[in-house]
Amino acid sequence: MEIKISIIVGGSGQLGINLAQLLLKKNYKVFITTRNIKLAKKKIPFSHKNLNLKKLNIFNKIEIKKLIIKLKPNEIFYFAGQSSPLLSFKKKNITRLSNVKGCKNFLEAIHKIKSKCKFVNASSSEIFAENKNKLSVSSKKSPISPYGKAKLLSFNYTKFFRETKKLNAYNAIIFNTESHYRDTNYLIPKICLAAINAKKYNKKTSFGNLNISREWNWASEQVFYLIKFIKKNPQDFILSNGRAYNALKMAHYAFKYFNLDYKKFIQFDKKFLRKKDFVKKKSNYLSCLKRNNLKRHSKIYGKNLINRLIKHYLYEENK
Repeated sequence: MEIKISIIVGGSGQLGINLAQLLLKKNYKVFITTRNIKLAKKKIPFSHKNLNLKKLNIFNKIEIKKLIIKLKPNEIFYFAGQSSPLLSFKKKNITRLSNVKGCKNFLEAIHKIKSKCKFVNASSSEIFAENKNKLSVSSKKSPISPYGKAKLLSFNYTKFFRETKKLNAYNAIIFNTESHYRDTNYLIPKICLAAINAKKYNKKTSFGNLNISREWNWASEQVFYLIKFIKKNPQDFILSNGRAYNALKMAHYAFKYFNLDYKKFIQFDKKFLRKKDFVKKKSNYLSCLKRNNLKRHSKIYGKNLINRLIKHYLYEENK
């Protein structure tokens, strides 16, 4: 049986790690590209005979072309790029270059060498405009952060190459996603660690706006359904569980784990406010599933998601 090959560009982040684990279980040969192999090895918590790390400059078209010709991948997943909306206001240039230029370079290389591989661009719910209704693929797109603007550009390039150059190109519009591998400076990990610090040290933690509502997904579930979608025809699709929670509710779950009242340990600090932010974001995730004759049964969200992260952080501290 022929072994399938996948390239995960920027695969040392949470989505790349979870996707690599899933593909390896399916007997794929997985190549993770990174700017820094030494750093990537520290981030990826496992090794496997079919997992390889490759140093790659996503801004070098010749390197990209050689890599695709050599490996002849079945799929390429583009997960590279500066991924923090908050940080993107300070790092506009690298956010744009890493999310847009790198993605475009891969699309152009695939087209030039006439590769039949599937290309999957990790897009984001940050591409949309403020909308009180459920967001679908066709909803108005008007990003408010440099990160969202960069993601919309890469979304449009991917769609353009699919529609005009006939590439097997997909846009996965990914809503908020968490896992054990998520950087701890993001909101949900920060909430979990705030609860742990309150229990251990009676410590208070400062936050910005917690009156926001999001669909917080679990990464292993996200990549599971990502694979299901890309077995279908090339398209744009939403990856989310449809279960929205207020951030204060998530804080309640975190502090309740230790039988604490979050109101006593959380304080407001305007320095943690984004320049611009959406109050509420909810997906019409069912429309993409129905269109592709798929069903989604998410198990990890809300209280369960919070409890998993807290148990993980406590375990890591006690190792």
